[in-house]
Amino acid sequence: MPKLVIIYGTGSHNTERMALAIEEGARAEGLDTVLKNVNEADKNELKDADGVAVGSPNYNHAMMPTVKKFLKDLADIELSGKVGLAFGSYGWSLEATDDIHKILTSHGMEMVQDLLIKRMPGDEELELCRRVGSLLACKIKK
Repeated sequence: MPKLVIIYGTGSHNTERMALAIEEGARAEGLDTVLKNVNEADKNELKDADGVAVGSPNYNHAMMPTVKKFLKDLADIELSGKVGLAFGSYGWSLEATDDIHKILTSHGMEMVQDLLIKRMPGDEELELCRRVGSLLACKIKK
C-alpha cells in the first residue's frame, strides 16, 4: 500500500492541525500514513515512503530551526521521484513554506502546490487541508 510520511513543526498548534487534516484526507484515499512532530521524526522513515509532506509555521521570517535541521539531515536519503508537499501556517510572510518547497524540489521530489493557511485554521481551512491530503494521495497512487 502506498505510504505518506507527514513531518511538521509547530509553535501554537496551527501547523499541527493542518498536518492532522492532511493525514485524514490521505487516509480517506487508502494511504498508509506516518504523522510525526519533527522533534520525534526519524529521517529513515522517508526511505520507503511514496510521498512526503513537510510543514512549518513561519518563525522569524523562516521555517522553525528544528524543521530546517531535519531537512538538512536528509542529504543521504533518496527522495527523487517521490511526491512532496510543503505546508504551513503564517502570519505575515511565507518564507518557511517557500524554503521547504525549494529544499524538497532540490532533492528531486515532484511537488504539489504548497498549502498555506493564515494563522489558526478554521473548519473551512481544515477542509481544504483534507482535500489537499486527498489530492496528494491520488497523485501518489498514480
